[in-house]
Amino acid sequence: MIGTWIFLLSIGVLVWAWMDALNAREHAIRHGQALCREAGVQLLDQTVSLKRLRIGRRDGLPTLLRRYAFEVSLDGSDRHRGHLDLGGHRLEAWSLPLADNAAKPARPSHLRLVE
Repeated sequence: MIGTWIFLLSIGVLVWAWMDALNAREHAIRHGQALCREAGVQLLDQTVSLKRLRIGRRDGLPTLLRRYAFEVSLDGSDRHRGHLDLGGHRLEAWSLPLADNAAKPARPSHLRLVE
């Protein structure tokens, strides 16, 4: 009887883990599309792929930290790599190239450009 309960519990945990992974991937796709739209680049293949999965602490609680990689194009004929990091389902960090026509981030006024 206990063996049956352990088996059912393990199946439930596997289903939960699978659904959580799918949900995180959907969040990553939405974040990737938004980041690419803001940067003025095109998300290629309209998808992301999981590159790294680890356990970390956020707000004192253990959470899954995932890194998703994707490819972008600046002008439609090139490919560049980008990535985004999710802590749980929250976007924490990202890296992607900026297009020339993208809004440049404002430089703080106390910094000078030295030439």
